[in-house]
Amino acid sequence: MPVDLDAIPDVAPRIRRPSTPRWLYVLASILVAGNVLTFWLWEGERTGYDFWLAASVFPFCSWGLLFSIRRFGYKCDQVWAAAWDSERALLLEQETTRGQRSAWILNNGIITQLGTGLAKLLTAIKSADSQLNVQITRAGGKPVRHSRLPGFHDQQQSQDLEEAVKTLVGQLKPVLAEIRVSVPCWLMVDCHIPGVPDADDHIVNVLTLLTDRTFHLLPSKGLTAFDYWLDEAWEQPAVLLAISAEIRATPREDEGEALAWTLLLNRDHAAFPTAVRLHRPEKSNIAALSTTLSRALLWSKTPAERVKGSWTTGKALAQGGEWSCAVEGNGLTFSMTEDNQDVDQTTGYTGKAAPWLAVNLAATLARQGGSQVAAVETDTDEIWVVGITPGNPS
Repeated sequence: MPVDLDAIPDVAPRIRRPSTPRWLYVLASILVAGNVLTFWLWEGERTGYDFWLAASVFPFCSWGLLFSIRRFGYKCDQVWAAAWDSERALLLEQETTRGQRSAWILNNGIITQLGTGLAKLLTAIKSADSQLNVQITRAGGKPVRHSRLPGFHDQQQSQDLEEAVKTLVGQLKPVLAEIRVSVPCWLMVDCHIPGVPDADDHIVNVLTLLTDRTFHLLPSKGLTAFDYWLDEAWEQPAVLLAISAEIRATPREDEGEALAWTLLLNRDHAAFPTAVRLHRPEKSNIAALSTTLSRALLWSKTPAERVKGSWTTGKALAQGGEWSCAVEGNGLTFSMTEDNQDVDQTTGYTGKAAPWLAVNLAATLARQGGSQVAAVETDTDEIWVVGITPGNPS
């Protein structure tokens, strides 16, 4: 389940010591009241041991009893507060440790309008070469400025999807060969492909046939599934294959299509010395973006000065200045003009593929030794921030 440090109760309130002047005032009041009542109600001679016992000693002892009870309560409150804070500190440490779980990216790839491979898209992004073109949509009608994958025609979308899966399997099989067959494999499929409503089952069947591995389909989607998998499969080595795709029949202006895949392992592996780490993502909204980025940096255990760049996708992140404010507020020092990349400027917003497209691009630069962060708008008022760091940082 997600890690929510804000749900941990606050520290115990400060326990105040009994006020000495106040209790001296109470003592004086009790002594005066005791004397007045004794003199008023005493029927015998106002002399002797009994009289002064009732007039002075008894009020003083009553005050002493009350003060002792108050002092005992104060000590009990102190013990309770110390125990509360100790348990809270332990829970905070446990949840922070759980939040700092991560996985190693063993292999990843994308298919965009430019074709297969991250290098082409990275070059286009660096050169500000937009792939958004005014073209007829799949459903026909008025031309719209968008990017579009080759293939996926109305009559052959299942075949096109199968070919795309075969392409990624060709890259995954050598990697999977390095991992024991006994290691369980999980699968996250998050696809929107008109004409292929059973994309999840179709992809599972193709993967099982071509890899001879059994994949367990996760019940959730996107980065939520990755967050869930980090806890569900943490006790033993496990593989996660995340596949996401966005194919649009009637795209809107500045939208795009993409297919992305990412293969992760929740343990370090000697066969992959250059693997980078994908850390637990943090979800929030645009209003709390600075806090969300701060929490993502905590999960990745990355000092602000070691973050070398960021990748964003989504209108909320591009249109307002909240992301720049969050970056500045958390002390990140990279250049927002050169090292902050808005993926949508090149590909358009790629919907379900957007999170993993940004993650894969960030992972490519993280392999060169610079930690990255990715901020992705996945729904209205829903933004994820995740850190990607070198697998073995110096």
